[in-house]
Amino acid sequence: MARQGNTIVGTTDDPTTLTYNPHPTEKDIDWILHQLSKYVDPNDIQVRRGDVLAAWSGIRPLVRDPTAKNTESLVRSHLTQISPSGLVTIAGGKWTTYRQMAEDTIDAAVKHFNLTHAGPCRTKGLKLIGAEGWRPTLHLPLIQMYGIDTDVAKHLVESYGNRAWTVASLTEVTGERWPVRGIRLSKMYRYIEGEVRYAVHYEYAETAIDVLARRTRYLFFRSPQLIQDWRS
Repeated sequence: MARQGNTIVGTTDDPTTLTYNPHPTEKDIDWILHQLSKYVDPNDIQVRRGDVLAAWSGIRPLVRDPTAKNTESLVRSHLTQISPSGLVTIAGGKWTTYRQMAEDTIDAAVKHFNLTHAGPCRTKGLKLIGAEGWRPTLHLPLIQMYGIDTDVAKHLVESYGNRAWTVASLTEVTGERWPVRGIRLSKMYRYIEGEVRYAVHYEYAETAIDVLARRTRYLFFRSPQLIQDWRS
C-alpha cells in the first residue's frame, strides 16, 4: 500500500506473549521483505534491509467462540453473541471492518428481539464526518483560497474531507512566495502545522505522540529508534 510517498507492506501473524510495548523481530522483517521481493522485478529493484524506514507491531487478541464445540477454535474476524439476559456483545474485529461489525450487531439485535419496525442496519448509507459534499476536485478551491501546495491540498482533502477547510484556516503564513500558507512538519511528507492545531482543537490530542502517531501517522513512517541506529 502506498501512503505519503512510502510503501507499507505486511503483515505477519504469530503467537506471542503479552508485553506493554511489542516490537517487530528481525525474523518478521526478513519474512516480509522476502514476500515483497516476489512482487518486484529484481532487474529494477533489490529489496534490502536498509530500505526499511520504520517497522512496528501490535498484539491482536483473538476471540474464542463460546458456542463452538472445539474449545480451541479462535475467531479471526468478529462474533456477535446475545446472552440470556439480553446483552448484545460484539467481540473481535478490526478497524477496517467496523461497518460490517456494526451491521452484524444491529441485525442480530433486530432479529433476536423481533424489532421488525427498526429494519436492517443502515450503516452502508451513512457518510463519515467530512464526506458531505466531497468531490475529487475539492482541493482546487483550497489551493486558490489559501495558497497551499497542490500535493498538500490533496492530502488534506483525502484525510479530512470537507473539514480540510478548517485545517487550512489554521495554517500559518510560510513567508515564501509559494506556498503562501501551510508549513510542512517535514520536507519529506505532506503533513503541515495546521493539522497539529486541528488535532488539538477538534480531535482532543494532548501529547506529541497523539499527533505524530494517532492523528497524522507520521511516526509510523520514520521510526525514532531506526533513525537513532542509523546515526550511531
